[in-house]
Amino acid sequence: MHSVIGYWASGVTAPGIVVMPTGTGKTETMLALLVAARPERLLVLVPTAALRDQIAAKFESLGILHAHQIVASGVMRPVVGKLQHGFHDAADAAAFASACNVMVATPHALQACESESRDVLLAAFSHLVVDEAHHAPAPTWSRVVDAFADRRVLLFTATPFREDGRPVPGRTIFRFPLREAQRDGYFTPINYRAVLSLEDTDRELAKLAVGQLREDRAAGLDHIVMVRARSIARAKELGGLYQALAPDLHPTVLHEKVAARARRAALAALEDRSCRIVVCVDMLGEGFDLPALKIAALHDVKKSLSPMIQFIGRFTRSTSASSTIGTASVFVARDPSVALSPLRELLREDADWDTILHDITERATASVEEISDFEASFTDAPEEVSVTVLEPKMSAIAHRAPGRTWTPERALEVYGEGRVLDSTIAVNTTSTVAWFVVENRSEVRWGAPQALEQVTYELIVMYFSRTRGLLYIHGSNNTSDYRELAQAVLGVDCRPVTGMPTFRVLGHMERLIPTNVGLLDSRDHFNRFSMHVGSDVYEALSTADRQGKSQTHIAASGFRNGEKTTISAALSGRFWSMQTAPNLKAWTDWCDEQGAKLTDASIDLASVMEGFIFPEDLTERPEGVLIAAEWPWPLFTGNGPGPQISFAGTTYSAVDVALEVADHSPGGPFRIRLTTPAWQIGYSAVFTVNGLTYSPDALDGHVRSGIHEYSLEEWINRNKPTLFLAGDKMITAEDRLLAPRKDLDPFDRRRLIILNWAGVDIKKESQTPTREPDSIQAYISAHLQQSQEFDVLIDDDRAREAADLVGMKIDGDELVVTLVHCKYSSEPTPGGRVADLYELCGQAVRGAKWRQDHLGPLLNHLDRRARSFRARTGVSPFEVGSIEELYRIRELAPQLRPRVHTVLAQPGLSASACTEEHLRLLAGAETYVHALTRGTFTVYCSA
Repeated sequence: MHSVIGYWASGVTAPGIVVMPTGTGKTETMLALLVAARPERLLVLVPTAALRDQIAAKFESLGILHAHQIVASGVMRPVVGKLQHGFHDAADAAAFASACNVMVATPHALQACESESRDVLLAAFSHLVVDEAHHAPAPTWSRVVDAFADRRVLLFTATPFREDGRPVPGRTIFRFPLREAQRDGYFTPINYRAVLSLEDTDRELAKLAVGQLREDRAAGLDHIVMVRARSIARAKELGGLYQALAPDLHPTVLHEKVAARARRAALAALEDRSCRIVVCVDMLGEGFDLPALKIAALHDVKKSLSPMIQFIGRFTRSTSASSTIGTASVFVARDPSVALSPLRELLREDADWDTILHDITERATASVEEISDFEASFTDAPEEVSVTVLEPKMSAIAHRAPGRTWTPERALEVYGEGRVLDSTIAVNTTSTVAWFVVENRSEVRWGAPQALEQVTYELIVMYFSRTRGLLYIHGSNNTSDYRELAQAVLGVDCRPVTGMPTFRVLGHMERLIPTNVGLLDSRDHFNRFSMHVGSDVYEALSTADRQGKSQTHIAASGFRNGEKTTISAALSGRFWSMQTAPNLKAWTDWCDEQGAKLTDASIDLASVMEGFIFPEDLTERPEGVLIAAEWPWPLFTGNGPGPQISFAGTTYSAVDVALEVADHSPGGPFRIRLTTPAWQIGYSAVFTVNGLTYSPDALDGHVRSGIHEYSLEEWINRNKPTLFLAGDKMITAEDRLLAPRKDLDPFDRRRLIILNWAGVDIKKESQTPTREPDSIQAYISAHLQQSQEFDVLIDDDRAREAADLVGMKIDGDELVVTLVHCKYSSEPTPGGRVADLYELCGQAVRGAKWRQDHLGPLLNHLDRRARSFRARTGVSPFEVGSIEELYRIRELAPQLRPRVHTVLAQPGLSASACTEEHLRLLAGAETYVHALTRGTFTVYCSA
């Protein structure tokens, strides 16, 4: 409380943030502040109606202050108003506010007011207190906080960090660490158990929770189980499970669509203990007080760290007044979808929550405070703009510094104090970053009225890297080279990085596809500049030198360390990406990455541009053998089940429907099969006036995507597959051909690895669930286990496989992933049949996509497939390791660098019989795979 009063007395206008763990007296602190500071009129903002009623009641009675005689028994209590609905008349709003000392409201109730009434209501209060302030960045909350910009604002929260990265607005002025709260006895110890099963995690978790409840009741403890579900449908499913396991405990289901009468009956049953198990969908949350809730069964964990900690905090509050309330128990399903999130430490099987809970909250809170400190370390920032709202585009111009010093404040000399907002250059005192806002005035473009001017504001950010001797300048207008600014800040001897060296930012990229190019013609003064996009880019670049033209800029997309990215550069010195920086730190990191290339004289620009892949618009089928087809990548990275394809009464998710090549002819229609364990649908694709058009060969399926339904033919023409042709050629969904500009060198025959396939039926590819030892898959699995180590080796051999076998090994700071693709021979003896390689190379190029997004989609895929394999066959898919080991890898993956090893196994291929066609086919597959994975490529064959 002293910290708050002192902060208010300091004159700082930013909202103050008070961080206190759940259950440590946030409301009581508000009451003490009311008595000590005596605000003229106080507005308290809370997230829910339940919390509104609870806090209003405490303000009416002065709660613990009165109960413990901290205030005199005869003290006057405040008049407390509860805003339960919106005002439509401003006079009514004013009268209500004037009758209150304290008003407690939800953002929803304030939003329901008419605009004038809301303005009158907010203007009537001198102070604002926000509870559960991690909600504050949300629009309905931030509008209220912004309305109090000229008054005192206090934000209370247990978790000041948000998973979306948006900051809680204000400065932390007091923090009560969870470690101290635990030491002071505010929280009971936690009996924690993480549950993970390859078979039925829900049933195992439910049995543990019910068993704990029976054990606690036998010990005389008055405990209740809360079961958390993510959706209403899921709650009903879990309700049935608990009803089957413990009908005597009368499980009930609560969610927002339960009728009011039934909801009241359920709450009454919890109160009188005729119900001991409640299954909830985001119910009984903030503001609900039932100490007997001491057993949590989290079948579906909250996806964000902050709500998860808040949720668990409710179960661990100390209730020393009651001897029938004991230690909290928490059972959590180890959810693979959060294994890569900050929750992963909480969800470890061996997690010590008594230690980890406070460690995580303190690290996360420290991170927030680091951002707050970063903001506070900027001197003289303009009042109208906070550094936390700055989101500059990833763009900059670099200037070489003559020395290691800079004077960012001299920017005022360039623009003049009258044009710089608040005449202020915000300089970070702990790092070499500065920013300011310039007001630009110009005549309106639509006429010449003398009384009107067009006013725009330009953000300028500067970052001086002493390591590389570069000053990076970002301007939101993108219209200046900022040479005068750089000379003022660095000295007149600084030099801009312009001309061809700027194009070095295109270096160290794979499969660069120029998307637009600008050309400048030094001889044609009437047509000096031209812009070229799409297929026209090739003509622009290929004729530029011949016709005396130079590239003014090149914009391209490609792969950097296996991740898709964009990068552009101009002769003027500007370089940029299509991304927006979430904060200034992200922008400076990006500048450092580009600066490393700008200063790298070993980057050969001629080689970079020779490696460009130019898109060619297709109107007819190109020659070449189709080796693979693949669904659009967003299907693999989206949330939820995705589109569902139905045929013959059976439905599969699109990501579980394989696209197989039905015809390897070099000409004619492209023919593919959509394949599942239950059905196949043949499709052909030919060029029409609408581009490459797909049509079913016979009966068609249908697709449900969200709330929409389509025929399969309509849907597949809206979501065209990517087609891969031999020779590293690709046809995109936009009917563009991407192909190398020159023929690839053949695969080096000496790199073919000959194995002794004795005892293997080379016409038998899959080991099947019975693990047939004479199959190619079983043989290569045994060979790899003998020649290298795996933490996990998974059989993924079936429709929509990532590979027939997927191996993973943590090696130092690397995660080594081995994708093994096997193919049977069309004949019982090895030979030179090129057809035996087509599908195998197609599998390899399809498998390369899994390197993207830091292997996240691959890890999701393997977890899902492992469970479905066990459910379908009754056999574990793990050749090495277990579901627990896979989960451990998922937890550590964010800290590891991926390294991908692609293995092709085809005993039907004879190394001695390989022709140049075989080797060029392998070269095309390796080129594509290497570009996407930056990994190795191995081919096993026969002699």
